[in-house]
Amino acid sequence: MTYENPPLPEEVNVSRDSVVVEFLRLLAAVILLGALACAAIYVAGGWLARFIPFETEVAWAGGATVEKVFPSAAEEQGDAAIENYLQSLVDRLVAGMDLPAGMVVRAHYSDHEVPNAFATLGGHIIVTSGLYRRMPSENALAVVLAHEIGHVRARDPISALGGVATLQIMLVLLGGDANALTPYIAQVVLLGYSREAEQRADALAVEAVRRLYGHAGGAAATFEVLAGYVEEKGLASPSLLSTHPADADRIARMVEAARDWDRTRQPLQPLAVPDPSDGA
Repeated sequence: MTYENPPLPEEVNVSRDSVVVEFLRLLAAVILLGALACAAIYVAGGWLARFIPFETEVAWAGGATVEKVFPSAAEEQGDAAIENYLQSLVDRLVAGMDLPAGMVVRAHYSDHEVPNAFATLGGHIIVTSGLYRRMPSENALAVVLAHEIGHVRARDPISALGGVATLQIMLVLLGGDANALTPYIAQVVLLGYSREAEQRADALAVEAVRRLYGHAGGAAATFEVLAGYVEEKGLASPSLLSTHPADADRIARMVEAARDWDRTRQPLQPLAVPDPSDGA
């Protein structure tokens, strides 16, 4: 008796696609899964970071670390006066913004021509000289500061940091090296926040200046000045303007918030400390 192996159908154990195509499909699946995992880690890290005690955040981003990233301009006597003025205005705003117990906000004045302001870790707010000299009134400056205080109150800086540096935060928890966060501090304040976070900070700012001055007059001027700078220079928007809502829509909301403002009975307040460069 003899046996013969029957011929196999052509499609059995034979790939219909080339090896290269199968590899590319597998690679695409791995990349997609990796991207989804990174997105999940980012969202989870940002959410969890908001539960970090504010005292711990302050310890991580002490004044020395902030100064390393954003050198202060307050060494000159005139600049020191501006920084003290910024702090006094912050204190007046904070008094009506219902911050959590133990949350302290500190203002810094930094010598940079680009008009900008941003909140970073530990309740530190940086205002550039380029922004200060362009502010048409104290009311407009107060809107900027109240907006950044709103970010501090909502824990937006630590949330953004948590999204991009979850692993680094774990290393800090183990080693306690606050300086390891220095490069991430610079990143997080320059990226801006989400549409929701920016709209929330805008709303808090309007409420704060209403409590302080009795109206929201001058609020729109803040963003008109910044939008004008961007249009004039043709540069990327400062982080204060790096909000997803269009500038025109944002300005329109500020104008609407000041609809009940009486310019005659409620004049805008001038800056208490003039810019030293004026009349120089």
